[in-house]
Amino acid sequence: MGTGKTLRWRIVAVLLVAALMPLFLAGFGSWVVFGELLEQKSLEVMRNLVHSHGKAIEANLEERVHLLQLAAESNSLTEISDPQRLRQLLADLNSSSNKGFVDLGVFNFEGDHVGYVGPYALRGLSYREADWFKEVMVSGAYVSDVFLGYRQVPHCIVAVKKVAADGEPWILRATINSDQFERLVQTSELGPGSDVYILNRQGVYQTTPRGGSLLDRALGPLTDVHRGVREERVDIHGSEGIKATTWINDNRWLLVAQQDLAFVQATVDQAIADWTLVVAVAIALLIITTFFATWHLTGQINKAHAEREEMSRAFIRSAKLASVGELATGLAHEINNPLAIMSAEQTNIADLLSESEADTPTREQIQESLRRCKTQIQRCAGITGKMLQFGRKRESQVKPTDIVPRLSEIIRLLERRAKVRNIEIVAEIEENLPRAMVDPVELEQVMVNLINNSIDAMPQGGTVTVRAAREEGRLHLQIVDDGTGIPQEDLERVFEPFYTTKPVGQGTGLGLSVCYGIVQSWGGGMRAESEQGNGTAMHIMLRLEPPGQE
Repeated sequence: MGTGKTLRWRIVAVLLVAALMPLFLAGFGSWVVFGELLEQKSLEVMRNLVHSHGKAIEANLEERVHLLQLAAESNSLTEISDPQRLRQLLADLNSSSNKGFVDLGVFNFEGDHVGYVGPYALRGLSYREADWFKEVMVSGAYVSDVFLGYRQVPHCIVAVKKVAADGEPWILRATINSDQFERLVQTSELGPGSDVYILNRQGVYQTTPRGGSLLDRALGPLTDVHRGVREERVDIHGSEGIKATTWINDNRWLLVAQQDLAFVQATVDQAIADWTLVVAVAIALLIITTFFATWHLTGQINKAHAEREEMSRAFIRSAKLASVGELATGLAHEINNPLAIMSAEQTNIADLLSESEADTPTREQIQESLRRCKTQIQRCAGITGKMLQFGRKRESQVKPTDIVPRLSEIIRLLERRAKVRNIEIVAEIEENLPRAMVDPVELEQVMVNLINNSIDAMPQGGTVTVRAAREEGRLHLQIVDDGTGIPQEDLERVFEPFYTTKPVGQGTGLGLSVCYGIVQSWGGGMRAESEQGNGTAMHIMLRLEPPGQE
């Protein structure tokens, strides 16, 4: 039983490992491959986003510059310095740029603020030394970095230079709407865990990053000026991430888009989690199927093993019967020769003694000894007769036989002997039994032998039950007693020649082996069931008369 359980668990383990290992490897491989593919896809999205976003920001700035240039071209310094005119111009600019400007100011060639419309008190201030003023006077148009200025509020300005008819230059300046510009720079296309911001050449934030502030200095070295878009792996607040950069605004600003890889991998993890749920159900079904299949398979293996063991035992018994039969035949002949001589000499001595008229004191003793010798010689002859019957059986006359009347006759024959031993023989014979293929003479020999064995196994009396019934296309005979039974260790040997459980002098051990050989010669089968102390049952399975045969 222990070996069977171990085999079952080994088969289950092997089948589950063979089935689940590729599944786990495929899952892990999918997680790695899809993670890498998603990372590459994220890089591609970021690359395209940074490229297109950079173009959009530059186009927005160029639009601001172009609007200011149109406003400057459309007005003279005197006209544009009028507060009413400047206010109307600011409204027109905001209408064209979706409120893209906060204020509007006019400066003469000396840097004086000669006209201003906006929320701050800046009119009359001098910007001669301001960097942006100097840059505009040189380049003619300028988009500044974010700075504090007089207002002490971070802001970014767009300024253009116009030369008056008298040859003196003047400047029109507007402050970019920071909130609008922040919304332009930020984008939701990258999803959670992403950030987009702008740095200037000094590494100062020009827009507000996630986890930082405007005008703070970014940590780490600034990316060198490069053409197009460049991507790299970076550390984002202790997590691994990917970053894509491009230079805009005449290479004065660096547009940065970065993505935390944990959020990129989260999509794969969620897909793997959903896939794992499906696989878990499949694994549960696989385990249940494996267990049922294994139990069925091992059951078939155990059944085949038991059948093979039974065939092996039957073959060994047949081989033993054949070998012992030859031995018994030769031995019986060798014993019969001296027995015949002894019997003849015993007869001669008895004859001589009867012819003698001398009446000696030992005459009665001699006659008693002769009678004992004759009894033992007859007993030996009986044993050798059984040995000859075992070793050289007569040709069986197997034919369709109605066994019911023969069983009844055998029971009547043995009832007297059974009653003397306080034993009752009970017949349980099914009605309308079909005829069986047996030798009638040998059937009587087998049944008498088996019933006598049951009687001998009940020294204190009891019941012997003879049953006959049709079962699974065969005729099933049973001889059941409630005697002493046979120990389990001896049960497999009961059909071996010369094996007996009877006391010495009460059995030769040839009865059951002869019965077994007879039943097999009919094409039937015989087996024993017994439990020590609870009796014994002998089962005989006989072939039925073939259909259509009278």
